Amino acid sequence: MRRKSLRKKGVKAKMDKQSLIIIASIGLVILGVVCYNFYMSLHPATWVSPTEQLPANKVCMVNNTYMGVQQIEVPIEDNIYYGCCETCVTTLNQKPESRYAIDPYSGERVDKAHAFIYLNPNSKYGGVLYFKSAENFRTFDQSRE
Repeated sequence: MRRKSLRKKGVKAKMDKQSLIIIASIGLVILGVVCYNFYMSLHPATWVSPTEQLPANKVCMVNNTYMGVQQIEVPIEDNIYYGCCETCVTTLNQKPESRYAIDPYSGERVDKAHAFIYLNPNSKYGGVLYFKSAENFRTFDQSRE
């Protein structure tokens, strides 16, 4: 009789260790999912400095948003524009006005394919501004301070 009760205690202790390992594993998986979702919730604009010139190939030139990943190339008249989806590609091809922006410092019209692109300081989610030159951006940035 005594042996049976010892075995039961041993089995119970072993199950407790197994349960603890299983619970800890589930907890780690949940923590990993939470951390991953938090990371994915950060917009790519948080990955770059507000004074860093953005690569044109990571900007959707229709939505005027920094996407942080390679966009779809849209070659038009010896220029290359970028869109994030087929709708943006169509817009760039069919609406010439979508290929231009106004330099916020000089007020000049800027071809997005040749612009100096920076994050819009007033945008929370990666909006961009197009400048005729890096100097225009620096002057614009200093005038905000």
